[in-house]
Amino acid sequence: MCRLTAYAGQPITADKLVFGGTHSLLEQSYDPQELLHGNVNADGYGVVWYRDGVPVRAESARPIWQDENLRVLLEGVSSSTIVAAVRNATPGIPITGGNQPLIHGRWSFILNGFVEDFRGSHMRALRSHLPDDLYGHLAGSSDTETLFLLAVDAVQNGVSRVDALRRVRDMVLEAVHAQNQTAQLTMVLADADGIGVLHAASDSTTNSLYFAHRHPMAPGGTLLASERLDEHTSWEYVAPHDGIELII
Repeated sequence: MCRLTAYAGQPITADKLVFGGTHSLLEQSYDPQELLHGNVNADGYGVVWYRDGVPVRAESARPIWQDENLRVLLEGVSSSTIVAAVRNATPGIPITGGNQPLIHGRWSFILNGFVEDFRGSHMRALRSHLPDDLYGHLAGSSDTETLFLLAVDAVQNGVSRVDALRRVRDMVLEAVHAQNQTAQLTMVLADADGIGVLHAASDSTTNSLYFAHRHPMAPGGTLLASERLDEHTSWEYVAPHDGIELII
């Protein structure tokens, strides 16, 4: 599992998304309050912003609190779309291709969740749905990378971000239900024009997720976070199995 934040709207500096609020993403890395599995997010971090439509990523396998230069870097970065995550690694899934958010072409992606026994039961079948060009970009054996490229394939075939994530969800849930297994599938798919979010799971229990319109920290857009970044009244809970689109 991980904790995530995201933003779409008028440009803000990326440090607000990572360090802003009384319960910031930084604090959620070492003191999360609503984590379903685990108790700390110490297996790395990533932040993606957009420059001229192209994703730029800062990431590390170190805990975010160990990077003394990150705040200074992000204070100098302004973007209309920003996504960030701190990682609590799923046992048995190696870190390959950098920490989340992952990037490919103009797209960035976060999976807060897992596909149970992905490598043993589902990796081959799910990856068989990828076209050759995207299959050739696979760098490792993670569920996150596979679901990301499946979503990219869907949007490249003309569907919206959220509908692409719904296609991925349906594919995964069909697979895990056939094996009496589970999946947590809170997914974020972003580009320079906006963010698609799908909040799903194989049962009724889903990861926590909130959004806020016109929050004082970012009044010109919408914030998304695994846990509310503060106690402001603009935060709303994303209902389980719901999808939302944040358009710039």
